Amino acid sequence: MSERLVAVFSHAVTDEVYTADGRLAAREVGGAGAYAAVGASLVSAPWGTAIVSGVGARDRRRLSDWFRRREVDPVGLFEVGEHSPVTRVRYLDDGERVEESVFGDAHFAAHTPFPSRSPLGPDRLEGVYLFHDADERYWQEVAAVRPRWHGPVLWEIAANACTSDARSRVMELAGLVDVLSLNVTEAAALTGRTDPLEALSRLPGHGLVVVLRCGAAGSLVRHGHRRWHVGVAPGPVVDPTGGGNAYSGAFLASYAATGDVPASARAAAVAASHVIAQYGAPVVGPLDRDGIRRHARAVVVEMSATT
Repeated sequence: MSERLVAVFSHAVTDEVYTADGRLAAREVGGAGAYAAVGASLVSAPWGTAIVSGVGARDRRRLSDWFRRREVDPVGLFEVGEHSPVTRVRYLDDGERVEESVFGDAHFAAHTPFPSRSPLGPDRLEGVYLFHDADERYWQEVAAVRPRWHGPVLWEIAANACTSDARSRVMELAGLVDVLSLNVTEAAALTGRTDPLEALSRLPGHGLVVVLRCGAAGSLVRHGHRRWHVGVAPGPVVDPTGGGNAYSGAFLASYAATGDVPASARAAAVAASHVIAQYGAPVVGPLDRDGIRRHARAVVVEMSATT
């Protein structure tokens, strides 16, 4: 196992995925944490990624084995009660999806990986992925431990924090992280601008790397006065669940290792494409990582200056 790790702080759950006609398509390990960890593992050294999440005592061995098959260190899993969260994901005819926690929201919240609950010491970290809303208690803990975390911190903002009323709070919290990642729907809700370039211009700056994920249109990435439009990696879209999480996890792991923004976006685009090419997150091994590196070089990136 690796000495220094990119740590993914987010839920690992079981997803029950239903198609628009009500058919159960898959029952697999999922959640933002699982997909972000797999994305990070696809672009990092073997065992260079760890998952930090609450799990049920009955599920810990099964989930640990699942992460090990993807060369993600399960050292950060901690037990909460008997059962891990289960999320029912239902796709609608328009391609959107709705999610509900089978055991209820309180059960889901009880498994949240607050920084104080992490079994990993700060000295082992070389990058941190956070998936959360603007909850005050959570960010108080982040602020307390942030000076001891090594490497970049990425916040993939939860959709329920993306409202016009929350914009000032998000701007404030962005000062605690190095990378902010969100999709175009979330950016529009947060800024009131549906045009991606206009929304990007209204998101926090001051040295922050901002990743705006635009689905089939690729992504926009801004750092300082530079902006990149990053194309998508070709491939089938079997199940888009977790694609954005995988992108964010891969971007963080690559950025922590290289500090190269456009190269990290290329790697993230390919990792996301690899993840959404089947139901559930793929296993990860040397051939997968070789393929990611090979295909990342072909992703088109166009740079422009911002005002």
